Amino acid sequence: MTAPQLPLILALAFFLNSSSPGFAFQPSYLTRSARPSSALSSTAAATTAVDAATSSSGFWEWRGHDIFTEVRKQQNDYDSNEESSSDNICNVRPAVILLHGFGASTVYWRETMSVLHSEGYDVHALDLLGQGRSSKPFSAQAYPSSDLTDVEGVNGDSNAQRMEMGKNTNTIVEYSINLWANLVDDYARSHQLERVVLMGNSLGSLVALSAATGDFTYSETTYLSGENVDKSRVKGLCLFNCGVGLNSRNINKNPDFNSVQRVLINWLFDVFNALIFDNEFLLRYALNNIVTKEVLGDALKSLYVVSPERVDSDLVDSFYYPAKMGGNGAIEAIRQIYCNDAGLTPMEYHGKYPELLDTLPVHLIWGLQDVVTPIEGDVGTFYCDRVANNRGGKGMTTIDCVRSGHIPFDDNPVESHELMMKWMAKRIAK
Repeated sequence: MTAPQLPLILALAFFLNSSSPGFAFQPSYLTRSARPSSALSSTAAATTAVDAATSSSGFWEWRGHDIFTEVRKQQNDYDSNEESSSDNICNVRPAVILLHGFGASTVYWRETMSVLHSEGYDVHALDLLGQGRSSKPFSAQAYPSSDLTDVEGVNGDSNAQRMEMGKNTNTIVEYSINLWANLVDDYARSHQLERVVLMGNSLGSLVALSAATGDFTYSETTYLSGENVDKSRVKGLCLFNCGVGLNSRNINKNPDFNSVQRVLINWLFDVFNALIFDNEFLLRYALNNIVTKEVLGDALKSLYVVSPERVDSDLVDSFYYPAKMGGNGAIEAIRQIYCNDAGLTPMEYHGKYPELLDTLPVHLIWGLQDVVTPIEGDVGTFYCDRVANNRGGKGMTTIDCVRSGHIPFDDNPVESHELMMKWMAKRIAK
C-alpha cells in the first residue's frame, strides 16, 4: 500500500483521520439507565484478580443513545453515592477520561488503562457516539434502503455475535467536536467526577480541549470547565499526537494561504466529498466489498511503526466489527465526520481561552514517525514553539517526543507511559 492510498483506505475501511503530509490533522459505576455489556473486552478479561474486581464495561445511556464505556476503579474508592466531604475529594487522585481518535475505541487504550490504574487512578474510557461499540444514529428518512446488518463476512461470525453494539436509533445527529465534548461533560456530571484529567489521541485531543474550555456550549451550566484552573474540574490535559480538527478541511486555516488559495482548497474539498464521502452508494459498497480484516490489519500496521506486532486480532476486530455492524449509522458517521465543519484548531482554542489554557497543565506526547499528524505540521510546530518560547508565560505546556507512529501509547507503550506518568507525578499527583 502506497502512502497516497493510505488515507482513502483508512477512511473507507475504518474511519481513521487522515491529512496531507505537510499539515497536522488531526455494576458500581453504571448509572441506573445503563445496561451491562454481554462481553468484556479482551483487555479487561486479561487483567489480574484485583483489576477484575474493580473493572467493568457496559453501556451508559446519553440522550437515548448507548455509549460504551470501560472503567477501572480503585478498590478503596469512597462510594460516590454517599455524601462526601471536600477533604475526601481533595485526597483522591483525579479520575482520568480517555478519548480515542477517529474510528478507534476503548480497545487501543488497553495498556494505558492498566498503567494508570496500577498508579492509583480511576480510569474511564469512552467510545464516542457514532464510533466503536456506541450507537450510530441515522435518519430513516435519509436512508430508506435496508440497513447493513446483513453483510457478507459478519452473519454467522461468532466474534460478531459476542460483540454487543449500542442500538442505532432513528435520530438526526450532527457530529462535531463540540457534540462529543458535551457527551464528556455530561458523563463526568453523571458519574460525579470532581477532579478530572482528560487524555486524547488525534481527534480525541480536540474533544478534550473543547470539554476543558467549555467551548461546546453558550450556556454557563457546564460541569467540567471553569474560567481558570482554580474554578475548573479539569486538572490537566494529556494529548497524544493532537489533531487539527474534525477533518482535513481545517487545512484552509493555514495562515500561509491567500484568499485565492482558500477558495480553491474549499472547492477541491467540496468536489472530493461529493465524489466519495458524501456518496452513500460508494461508502456502502466499500463497507460491503472492500473492508476486510486483512486490509484493516495492513493499514493499522502502517501506523504502528515501532511495534507492528501489536496489531493483533483484538485491535483489528475493534475497527472491523463496528464498521461492518454499524449499518446505515456507520455510513452516516463517515459522511458527516468528513463533510461537516471541522471546528476549532488547537491554536484557536489557545487564542480564545488563554486564561485557562495558560495556567492548566497541558502535556503533549508525540510520535516522531507519525505520517498522519507529523510533528513538522502546523499543530506540532505550534506546540513546539509554545513550549520552547514559553508562549503561555507560565511554563505549563510541555512536550515529549517518542519513537512511534500515530498511536504512541499503544505503539511504544513503555516509553510513552513512562513519560506520561512522569508528567502526572509532577503536575497532577501533587
